[in-house]
Amino acid sequence: RLPYDGPTPAQTDDHPPIRGYFMLILQAILSVAALVQLYRTRMFPLYYLVILGVLLVLVWVLFYQCRQYKVRGMLARLASLLLSAAMAVGCVFAEHGLSALDNVTSGEITGPEANAIVSEPFVLYLSGVDTRGELTENARSDVNILAVVNPVTKRVALISTPRDYYVDLAGTGSKDKLTHAGLYGVESSMATLGGLYGISVDSYIRINFAGFMGIVDAMDGIDVYSDYTFTSVGSPGYYDPTDFVEGWNHMDGAAALAFARERHAFATGDIQRGINQMKVIQAMLDKLRSPALLTSYTRLMAAVSDCFVTSLSEDQISALVRMQLGDFASWTIESLTVTGSNGSSTQCYSAQGQKLYVMKPDEESVAQAQSLIQSVLSGEPAPGEEAASGDASSEALPQVAA
Repeated sequence: RLPYDGPTPAQTDDHPPIRGYFMLILQAILSVAALVQLYRTRMFPLYYLVILGVLLVLVWVLFYQCRQYKVRGMLARLASLLLSAAMAVGCVFAEHGLSALDNVTSGEITGPEANAIVSEPFVLYLSGVDTRGELTENARSDVNILAVVNPVTKRVALISTPRDYYVDLAGTGSKDKLTHAGLYGVESSMATLGGLYGISVDSYIRINFAGFMGIVDAMDGIDVYSDYTFTSVGSPGYYDPTDFVEGWNHMDGAAALAFARERHAFATGDIQRGINQMKVIQAMLDKLRSPALLTSYTRLMAAVSDCFVTSLSEDQISALVRMQLGDFASWTIESLTVTGSNGSSTQCYSAQGQKLYVMKPDEESVAQAQSLIQSVLSGEPAPGEEAASGDASSEALPQVAA
């Protein structure tokens, strides 16, 4: 027969009931606070929180039943203490997320309208700005990528446009380099790109290079495939000359920025730079989809707070995160860089009386980009795939328009 493990009068005196009740109350308060904070982020599917709540209740009941037993009671108290600590960390975790979202978002779309972002295609402008510290309203954009997203088919097209592309500058009736559109505000860049490709650009994300490095470092680096072996030119204050090999390279923030900015090492200059920029973005998206990123959550939130801004609202971002956590679906990501003729010098709107180097757009490559954009927006499956249903899909390698 098993020995009796119940309480004795001495044990009851040594561990007065009030201590157990205090732990129960503390655990309950912290658990409720953590659940409320996680709910406030609106990033977690409701069934996640329901499951977590049920588990917390089960642990609470277990502790209550075991509190009178010496050995099991000690284990239960230890488990309760650890759980309470975890709930306190959860509160901090959620508060960091809410604070960071408040700092970087400027959109005002809320409620059911915000949820449309997970059921309707949209176009997002990704702008990389060569500034330090906080982002300014008007600044030249060195990275200009349109992310065409269809959340139903789980298909994304990344369209990179060279900074020196000679385009119709929105609202002026004149032509200029694409990068100069940013001098008149991000809306000018969005409208200019929208005019080039015949679409409406819905939202934007702007980030400066210091913020980019911080985000990659917060991810513990990224793995990027390089088409060439080369050494990048250094940039004072950002990074030293950096060596890359043909094949896979693990990059920290400085190396990733060097890889994404280099153009002098390539015969095609800006064209290859655009391809490399999208390789970096794809590597970052891979990391963002990984559950392991949760361990770097607070560092990631701190990295984006001062150097990153988006016109997406908190509700829209939360809806996108909630969608991905709900199904962990794979996405098809296709990349295309438009091309043009190099070496031309001509008049630009923002530099009256001067002739500046520009890249004249190749009409065929622009038409190819327009076709890809419309294919994603209309819900067509990616080449070689059946009609999308949110199931597994492959990621396409970057390509250059012929």
